[in-house]
Amino acid sequence: MRLTTLCYLERDGAYLMLHRVKKKVDPNKGKWIGVGGGLEPDETPEECALREVREETGYTMLSWRCRGLVTFVSDLWETE
Repeated sequence: MRLTTLCYLERDGAYLMLHRVKKKVDPNKGKWIGVGGGLEPDETPEECALREVREETGYTMLSWRCRGLVTFVSDLWETE
């Protein structure tokens, strides 16, 4: 199973979403999604979320909260 994080960045009632168009092979190609990505070895989900937000947006999260766990199951790609 692939472990990943997914963050929805909210400010003043608006959400920052990413439009996935860069990679040729991407199960999320063409979709608008939150910010996130895969955990690196020995990285906690919190560390991953902070790193991915910084890498993908340049922002540093100052406050956050976990809203839940989701498992994505597909016949087309690895369970995430």
